[in-house]
Amino acid sequence: MFRNAKYRAKAAGLAFTISMDDIKVPEFCPVLGIKIIIGDGRGGHRDESPSLDRIHPELGYVPGNVVVVSWRVNRIKCDATVAELRTISDFYAGSKR
Repeated sequence: MFRNAKYRAKAAGLAFTISMDDIKVPEFCPVLGIKIIIGDGRGGHRDESPSLDRIHPELGYVPGNVVVVSWRVNRIKCDATVAELRTISDFYAGSKR
C-alpha cells in the first residue's frame, strides 16, 4: 500500500509525507465493519482487502489525512464528493423517490 500510494502521489503531483507508521491496518473496516483480510493468496483486490484512502483527496498522503478502509469502501466512493454520496444514499433510502 505504501509503495503504491507513493507512486500514485508522484504521478498525480500530490504531497506524500507519510511514513509506514502513519498506516494502521485495522482488524475491521471502520466504515462497513467487514473484516479486513491481508494477502489471502488469491491475488488482486477483494472487497475485504485493505485500501489506503485519503480523507481529503486534494491534501495528498499526509499524516492525519489517511485511513485504511476496505477496498469496497474505497471503490464505492472512488471520486464521488460527500454531497454526491449523500444524494445517492438519500435516493436509495427512499427519501427522494
